[in-house]
Amino acid sequence: MDTFQKEVQCTLCPETFEPLIEPEEDKGAYPIYCSSCSNCVNISRANPVRIAFREVLGLRKEALALAFQSVLAPCHCGGQFNHDSGKRCPDCIYKIEREVRKTGTDMEAAFRCPWNITELKKYEAKFFEYIFQKVESKEDSLQQLIEKFEAEEIDAETYMEELDSLRFRESSQVSVIQAWAMILGPDVAFRAAEEHELVERYGSRILVSIADAMEISAGKAVLTTLADEMKNWDGHVEQELNTFIAKIGGGF
Repeated sequence: MDTFQKEVQCTLCPETFEPLIEPEEDKGAYPIYCSSCSNCVNISRANPVRIAFREVLGLRKEALALAFQSVLAPCHCGGQFNHDSGKRCPDCIYKIEREVRKTGTDMEAAFRCPWNITELKKYEAKFFEYIFQKVESKEDSLQQLIEKFEAEEIDAETYMEELDSLRFRESSQVSVIQAWAMILGPDVAFRAAEEHELVERYGSRILVSIADAMEISAGKAVLTTLADEMKNWDGHVEQELNTFIAKIGGGF
């Protein structure tokens, strides 16, 4: 299957519907339902894997949706998450959800990684190549931009313009790093970031972003991850992580 049907005949009622393959214009996320039950995963516009597929592979619309659903882990019930919801229209899904809530049979389970890591790992090399190219690029990092401003090589207006441009570029780059980190897993991701000098490029905030990615894929709280990781750093990186933990975790 290399595309989605524009009109799908619901298997439970006479209605036809168009599968939702991305967030609606006024929404920040959209659900992908299991093809067998009423469980769903809510996918935000800022989902790192979704952004990585778009940024690194250039995927859009249907191609992006197809690639994304291919790397989702199976549902707790054993079904697959699919944009056409198992050919069940939104109204029928809503009725199923309502009955599940009414009978109290919704499935509660321990945390499970949302990704099919075997499938996601197929993109590891492309993600790494993209990250390495950005680290080696001649584009200014935040620290370099600050140094230029402090040395009066650029004026305040130019600094603000370049800062906005840098933030836009780096937001996508950081998402790709997060997707790559989720493939590597918590035991490897931080050491790989250290080896490839990502902290030098992005600052200690990249460690926070990786910890956030680990919460998505491994279920470990960000502050717990950072408290453990802080022991592996010294100097200003350790100080910055300690400050972040104190501010966000109230002296965690």
